Amino acid sequence: MSYRSVSYWFDSLGAEPEPRSPLPGDLEVDVAIVGGGFTGLWTAYYLMRADPACRVAVIERETAGFGASGRNGGWCVALIHGLQEYFERDPERGAALREAIKASVDEVGAVCEAEGIEADFHKGGGLSLATCEQQAERLRAYLETERKVGWTEEDVRWLDPAEVAVRIRASSIHAGVFNANTAAVNPAKLARGVADAAERRGAAIYEQTTALAVEPGRVRTSRGSVRAPRIVMALDAHVTRLPACRRNLMPVYEHMIATEPLSDQIWQEIGLAERGLFGDFNRLFTYAQRTADNRIAIGGRNFDYTYGSKIDARFERNPRVERLLVDALREMLPQLGAFAITHRWGGVLGIPRDFTSAISIDEATGIAGVQSYAGEGVCPSNLAGRTLCDFALGRETPLTELPWVGHRSPKWEPEPLRWLGARAARTLLVSADRAEERGRRHPVRRLLLRAMDLDQ
Repeated sequence: MSYRSVSYWFDSLGAEPEPRSPLPGDLEVDVAIVGGGFTGLWTAYYLMRADPACRVAVIERETAGFGASGRNGGWCVALIHGLQEYFERDPERGAALREAIKASVDEVGAVCEAEGIEADFHKGGGLSLATCEQQAERLRAYLETERKVGWTEEDVRWLDPAEVAVRIRASSIHAGVFNANTAAVNPAKLARGVADAAERRGAAIYEQTTALAVEPGRVRTSRGSVRAPRIVMALDAHVTRLPACRRNLMPVYEHMIATEPLSDQIWQEIGLAERGLFGDFNRLFTYAQRTADNRIAIGGRNFDYTYGSKIDARFERNPRVERLLVDALREMLPQLGAFAITHRWGGVLGIPRDFTSAISIDEATGIAGVQSYAGEGVCPSNLAGRTLCDFALGRETPLTELPWVGHRSPKWEPEPLRWLGARAARTLLVSADRAEERGRRHPVRRLLLRAMDLDQ
């Protein structure tokens, strides 16, 4: 296959990525990392920085960044799902997690600069836009929640329609929230750049190698076994391919499109001079960015779950959702006029049962990993990589004491309950968005929480 067809981000690399060599056979190392996405690559990078003598092997089924890491919206935002709950349980440790994720945005930029990674990193902030009064009410409630966990006016602030227009001239805007701790990146360039940096420092990355099973002290693969006292699981949704982990996450597909490069005149009409990220505040929301080459890349409006947690390349395109994204873009930015869509793609991400991001560490087995990022992994994966590095080296540090370390989400229900629940959730979200468009409220949150036993 051509890896350039994976996403606009992969296509923007220019040359066709050549896969690294597969695992040559049985191997013994100090740390085995399963998965060549952001989590695995950041872990390998920080391990080699901390201990150049450490023997590190990354096992990747395809090529570095092939999964969600090379297909997402490129939002490097200081967000960890579950922060509010962690903060409520222990405000001091919750505040430490908040500051750690905030610092991670700048850490990603610092590594790009230090390692010469040209990932189009630009910290221009992010905009959440309310396009009706009901959305504005929810946006205000969201901002109040952010204040409760300690985000300040400098971090996250309310914008009235006139203040929004200074940044982006979108239509039908009732209000906005600006998150200063947000940067745009080209995620494929970032993943490939971190892989190269880890490799230069001594990590071994074996591609075209499928992990078949993970057990204490050993990873069995399609090319041989890798023995290691410390193993890092960095598979996100793809962990469900392992028989013992079928119900750990719900793999869902999201989809994106990218426009042709837009003219300077169009950008003068739109704004976004600082390459700020933007999206609406629908429940099935959109997320978009002005790319470094002056396109708009936009995703959202849907999530697809396939019966039995199937992961298959056939689900990476969804023409219906692509049309919804085109419509959303035209409604939000009518000054675009006619424009061509040059790229269409999708990818799978993992959703934990309680929608809470967490790192699991099992000292007894020597196996650790990230539970999931629930769709927000660009920034948290850097924090996770540094944390997993400390675990692998046997170090107790402030990072290993953060409250997201050790949390365990319950498993998802067996089929057909999982499939029925996903369909019901999507139907409720669509219904709620349509109700708000008509100026009506919808009890979607209460219904979803009750259905999923999350309202206790």
